[in-house]
Amino acid sequence: MKKIIFLAIAALFLLPMLAQHCGSCTSGIQAKTTAVSSPKPNQIISGPKKVHWIDSDHYITYEWDKRPKIGTHILLVNVFNKNKARVTDLNITADAYMPSMKGSHDTGDLPLRLNKKNQYAIPVYFMMLGDWEIQLKLSRNNRRIGDAFVRLDIK
Repeated sequence: MKKIIFLAIAALFLLPMLAQHCGSCTSGIQAKTTAVSSPKPNQIISGPKKVHWIDSDHYITYEWDKRPKIGTHILLVNVFNKNKARVTDLNITADAYMPSMKGSHDTGDLPLRLNKKNQYAIPVYFMMLGDWEIQLKLSRNNRRIGDAFVRLDIK
Protein backbone atom coordinates (compact mmCIF):
# COMPACT_ATOMS: atom_id res chain seq x y z
CA MET A 1 0.00 0.00 0.00
CA LYS A 2 2.90 2.35 0.80
CA LYS A 3 4.34 1.68 -2.68
CA ILE A 4 1.06 2.64 -4.39
CA ILE A 5 0.78 5.90 -2.41
CA PHE A 6 4.44 6.71 -3.12
CA LEU A 7 3.97 6.07 -6.88
CA ALA A 8 0.80 8.18 -6.95
CA ILE A 9 2.56 11.13 -5.27
CA ALA A 10 5.60 10.75 -7.53
CA ALA A 11 3.31 10.73 -10.59
CA LEU A 12 1.63 13.95 -9.45
CA PHE A 13 5.02 15.69 -9.28
CA LEU A 14 6.44 14.24 -12.50
CA LEU A 15 3.34 14.57 -14.68
CA PRO A 16 3.56 18.35 -15.18
CA MET A 17 7.17 18.05 -16.33
CA LEU A 18 6.29 15.35 -18.86
CA ALA A 19 2.99 16.79 -20.05
CA GLN A 20 2.57 18.42 -23.45
CA HIS A 21 2.93 22.19 -23.49
CA CYS A 22 -0.46 23.83 -22.88
CA GLY A 23 0.26 27.06 -24.78
CA SER A 24 -0.66 29.38 -21.92
CA CYS A 25 2.86 30.09 -20.71
CA THR A 26 5.47 32.21 -22.48
CA SER A 27 7.98 29.44 -23.16
CA GLY A 28 7.58 26.80 -25.82
CA ILE A 29 5.05 27.10 -28.59
CA GLN A 30 3.65 30.60 -28.97
CA ALA A 31 -0.07 31.07 -29.54
CA LYS A 32 -1.09 32.64 -32.82
CA THR A 33 -2.23 36.21 -32.38
CA THR A 34 -4.32 38.35 -34.67
CA ALA A 35 -2.55 41.47 -35.79
CA VAL A 36 -4.59 44.51 -34.83
CA SER A 37 -3.70 47.60 -36.80
CA SER A 38 -4.81 50.95 -35.53
CA PRO A 39 -6.05 53.49 -38.04
CA LYS A 40 -3.78 56.38 -38.88
CA PRO A 41 -5.03 59.67 -37.41
CA ASN A 42 -5.70 61.05 -40.91
CA GLN A 43 -8.11 58.15 -41.61
CA ILE A 44 -10.46 58.91 -38.69
CA ILE A 45 -13.52 60.97 -39.57
CA SER A 46 -13.79 63.72 -36.97
CA GLY A 47 -17.56 63.41 -36.53
CA PRO A 48 -20.99 63.19 -38.16
CA LYS A 49 -21.51 65.53 -41.14
CA LYS A 50 -17.80 66.48 -41.10
CA VAL A 51 -15.96 66.47 -44.43
CA HIS A 52 -13.27 63.80 -44.73
CA TRP A 53 -11.08 63.58 -47.84
CA ILE A 54 -10.39 60.02 -48.99
CA ASP A 55 -8.05 61.01 -51.81
CA SER A 56 -7.46 64.14 -53.87
CA ASP A 57 -10.71 63.59 -55.83
CA HIS A 58 -13.24 62.28 -53.25
CA TYR A 59 -14.55 63.22 -49.84
CA ILE A 60 -17.19 61.67 -47.62
CA THR A 61 -19.48 62.58 -44.77
CA TYR A 62 -21.54 60.31 -42.55
CA GLU A 63 -24.58 60.51 -40.32
CA TRP A 64 -26.87 58.19 -38.37
CA ASP A 65 -30.61 57.71 -38.78
CA LYS A 66 -30.88 58.39 -35.03
CA ARG A 67 -28.48 58.70 -32.10
CA PRO A 68 -26.66 55.33 -31.80
CA LYS A 69 -27.27 53.22 -28.69
CA ILE A 70 -27.64 49.48 -28.15
CA GLY A 71 -29.61 48.04 -31.04
CA THR A 72 -29.61 48.47 -34.82
CA HIS A 73 -28.98 51.87 -36.40
CA ILE A 74 -28.47 52.93 -40.00
CA LEU A 75 -25.13 54.44 -40.99
CA LEU A 76 -25.54 56.81 -43.97
CA VAL A 77 -22.44 57.71 -45.98
CA ASN A 78 -22.37 60.47 -48.61
CA VAL A 79 -19.60 60.51 -51.20
CA PHE A 80 -18.74 63.58 -53.28
CA ASN A 81 -16.08 64.48 -55.83
CA LYS A 82 -13.94 67.61 -55.63
CA ASN A 83 -16.62 69.51 -57.63
CA LYS A 84 -19.18 68.73 -54.86
CA ALA A 85 -21.12 66.36 -57.14
CA ARG A 86 -22.50 63.20 -55.51
CA VAL A 87 -20.63 60.01 -56.42
CA THR A 88 -22.61 56.76 -56.66
CA ASP A 89 -20.34 54.40 -58.59
CA LEU A 90 -18.10 53.26 -55.73
CA ASN A 91 -18.03 49.96 -53.88
CA ILE A 92 -17.99 50.58 -50.13
CA THR A 93 -17.78 47.97 -47.40
CA ALA A 94 -18.03 48.44 -43.64
CA ASP A 95 -16.64 46.38 -40.78
CA ALA A 96 -18.03 47.29 -37.34
CA TYR A 97 -16.12 46.09 -34.29
CA MET A 98 -15.05 46.95 -30.77
CA PRO A 99 -11.32 47.83 -30.86
CA SER A 100 -10.89 46.66 -27.26
CA MET A 101 -12.35 43.24 -28.16
CA LYS A 102 -11.13 42.82 -31.76
CA GLY A 103 -12.39 39.56 -33.18
CA SER A 104 -15.23 39.11 -30.70
CA HIS A 105 -18.02 41.23 -32.20
CA ASP A 106 -16.72 41.96 -35.71
CA THR A 107 -19.28 42.05 -38.49
CA GLY A 108 -16.77 41.45 -41.26
CA ASP A 109 -16.77 43.48 -44.46
CA LEU A 110 -20.38 44.05 -45.49
CA PRO A 111 -21.38 46.06 -48.58
CA LEU A 112 -23.18 49.39 -48.29
CA ARG A 113 -26.20 49.87 -50.57
CA LEU A 114 -27.49 53.02 -52.22
CA ASN A 115 -30.84 54.28 -50.92
CA LYS A 116 -33.37 56.49 -52.74
CA LYS A 117 -31.43 59.62 -51.75
CA ASN A 118 -28.23 58.17 -53.32
CA GLN A 119 -26.65 57.75 -49.91
CA TYR A 120 -24.69 54.62 -49.12
CA ALA A 121 -26.45 52.91 -46.21
CA ILE A 122 -25.89 49.94 -43.93
CA PRO A 123 -27.56 48.74 -40.72
CA VAL A 124 -25.11 48.42 -37.82
CA TYR A 125 -26.00 46.34 -34.78
CA PHE A 126 -24.45 47.52 -31.50
CA MET A 127 -24.78 44.60 -29.08
CA MET A 128 -23.12 46.15 -26.04
CA LEU A 129 -21.94 49.37 -24.47
CA GLY A 130 -18.42 50.61 -25.11
CA ASP A 131 -16.13 51.90 -27.80
CA TRP A 132 -16.93 50.96 -31.40
CA GLU A 133 -15.14 51.54 -34.67
CA ILE A 134 -16.42 51.13 -38.21
CA GLN A 135 -13.87 50.76 -40.98
CA LEU A 136 -15.11 51.96 -44.36
CA LYS A 137 -13.24 50.64 -47.41
CA LEU A 138 -13.86 52.52 -50.64
CA SER A 139 -12.95 51.13 -54.06
CA ARG A 140 -13.73 51.62 -57.73
CA ASN A 141 -13.19 48.93 -60.38
CA ASN A 142 -11.51 46.65 -57.82
CA ARG A 143 -8.95 49.38 -57.01
CA ARG A 144 -8.86 50.64 -53.42
CA ILE A 145 -9.35 54.40 -53.23
CA GLY A 146 -8.96 54.66 -49.47
CA ASP A 147 -10.17 53.83 -45.98
CA ALA A 148 -11.96 55.88 -43.35
CA PHE A 149 -12.88 55.10 -39.76
CA VAL A 150 -15.95 56.12 -37.78
CA ARG A 151 -15.41 56.04 -34.03
CA LEU A 152 -18.13 56.23 -31.41
CA ASP A 153 -18.86 55.35 -27.82
CA ILE A 154 -22.16 53.59 -27.12
CA LYS A 155 -23.48 54.66 -23.72
